[in-house]
Amino acid sequence: MKKISEKAMRNAKASLAISGFYITPEAEKLVRENLEGKITDKEFMEKLSELVERS
Repeated sequence: MKKISEKAMRNAKASLAISGFYITPEAEKLVRENLEGKITDKEFMEKLSELVERS
């Protein structure tokens, strides 16, 4: 992952934690795959929706 993406991920996780929210390992994996270009934005949203429905 590019350095800027790694920094963006850390910042996003910190912002969520400050607000009392935490990202699951599975959701983090999806975000990383999207940032790395392994899945499209559309695929990301579809997979995230499936993840939320299972929760």
